[in-house]
Amino acid sequence: MLKQLYSLLSGLILAPDKTWRTLTGKRELNNEDFYKSYLYPVVGIIALMSFIGVWTEAKDFQLQIALKIVIKETVTYFGGFYLAAYGLFRLSGKHFGLSSDFQHLERFVGYSSSAIYVVPCINVLFQSMVFYQIFILYTVYIVWHGSKIYIPVTENYLTKFTVFSSAIIILSPVVVRIIIALIMPGL
Repeated sequence: MLKQLYSLLSGLILAPDKTWRTLTGKRELNNEDFYKSYLYPVVGIIALMSFIGVWTEAKDFQLQIALKIVIKETVTYFGGFYLAAYGLFRLSGKHFGLSSDFQHLERFVGYSSSAIYVVPCINVLFQSMVFYQIFILYTVYIVWHGSKIYIPVTENYLTKFTVFSSAIIILSPVVVRIIIALIMPGL
């Protein structure tokens, strides 16, 4: 399972055109397989990596702080995923004339967020470097290929859809993180 997850994530990042074509060929009727084989393991790895990051970074490790950060990261990425999927669902039917298949858009958002999901793992490995955050912008390139192949968006809406959906996908975890900070300021 981890090998398939790694090949899917690396395929979406290194060769999005080819990977989107593969994903288009094997569309699921429901999202149960998508959740079990992709989204839950990815967010679980993010939670594990954030726990390891707190463990290696802290001089006096406290389990309570580590668990709070794990919960914060889990809620951030799950909440960001659902917020982006819902926002894209509302936007796509109204402004881009796409079919209103929410489950298909959920899979699109999840797969398009692969660059966003990799950044917390890089954070654990290279804690002193901040420039890797720019890697999140690679999401635009992944979304562009997915918009052409997986959705598919007509040519006259392609640029507009790519910009809006990329902005929604990139900013949704940020919005959830801000809401968490406002609700629980000590976290």
